[in-house]
Amino acid sequence: MSTNKIQIQPINMRRSNMTIKKFIVSLLSILTTFGCFAEEYAIRSSVLNVVNEKYLHELLGNKSKEKHHESSGVIFENNSFYIVFDNHSRVARIDADLHKAKLLGTATKGIGYEGITYDNVNSKFYLIEESNDNNGALNARINIANDKFSLEKKKWLKYNFQKNNKGFEGITALVKNNNIYILALCEGNDCDAGAASKIYGAGRIKVFEKKRKKWKYVASIRLPRTLEFIDYSGIDINSDDVLAIASQESSAIFVAGLDLMNWKVVDDGVVYRFPKDANGNVIYCNIEGVAWISSDQFVTVSDAKKDYQQEQCKKKEQSIHIVSM
Repeated sequence: MSTNKIQIQPINMRRSNMTIKKFIVSLLSILTTFGCFAEEYAIRSSVLNVVNEKYLHELLGNKSKEKHHESSGVIFENNSFYIVFDNHSRVARIDADLHKAKLLGTATKGIGYEGITYDNVNSKFYLIEESNDNNGALNARINIANDKFSLEKKKWLKYNFQKNNKGFEGITALVKNNNIYILALCEGNDCDAGAASKIYGAGRIKVFEKKRKKWKYVASIRLPRTLEFIDYSGIDINSDDVLAIASQESSAIFVAGLDLMNWKVVDDGVVYRFPKDANGNVIYCNIEGVAWISSDQFVTVSDAKKDYQQEQCKKKEQSIHIVSM
C-alpha cells in the first residue's frame, strides 16, 4: 500500500501542475488575443516616443507585384533601412528620411525571411529563414547575399526546433576576438512552441560562431526571468554591446547590456512600451523587427494584422516606425 501511494502522489502532483500551467497559458492567450497586454513590468519600464512612421505601401506602392508587405526584420546600415518580409523574398531599402524606397533581390516563390543582419567584415548580408526540414531535423537556414541581394550561399544553423512555424525570429551579427558570431533570437520562451512558449521569463538567444564551412552552435544566452514578454520578434546589438529585443505580443522593446566574454545579459534592463491610443488600446500590435539608429533611437517594422486581432491593430500594420526612448 505504501509503495502505491509513493508512486501515485507524484503523478497527481504533476497532473495538478500541468492543469495550473494550462490555465495560466489559456489566460495569457485570452489576454493577448483581446489586446490586454501587461501594463506594468517587474523591471523598469517607460513609453517610447514616435518620431516618424509610414505605411510600407506608401513607399513601395508601384514597385512590387506583392499586395502585402508583411515585414519581419530590419537593419540600419549605410544610412538606409533594409527590411525583409515573411511573405516574399524581396528586400526593401528605404532612406533614413522615409522618402525613397527600392526593392532589391529577386522574387522566389515560397521563400520569405524572418530576420536580416550585416557582416561588415566580409561585406555580406545574412537573411534567415524560419525552421525548415534538414534531413529530418527542423533547423533555421542562413542565406548569404551581396549588396545587390544576389544569394551566394545557404548554411544551416543546427539547433533543432519542434515545429516548422516556430524558430528564430531575428538575428544580429557581431565580432569577438576576430571571430564572427550570429545571435539568433528564439520566437518562443525557452525556444519552445505551442502553449509552453507563452509562459514568460524564459527568453533565449542562441549563439553561433562562423567556421570555415559551417556555423557552430556555441552558447545560449538567457534573458532575465523578470522580463515578461510573451514572445520575441526582433533583435539588434549596438557598438556598446547593448541589446535591443522586440516583442510583438507584448508591444515593447527590451534594452540591456550584454557581457560578450561570458554570453550573459548584465542586468535586468529596461522595457520601453509602444504608445497606446486615447482609449488605452494597444495599436502597435505586430512589431516584428528592431534595429538601433543611435544610442536613444530605434527603427522597427510591423507585420500584417492577424484575423483574430482587434480592429485597432490595423492602424499601424505593415509599417516602418522610428521611435526614441
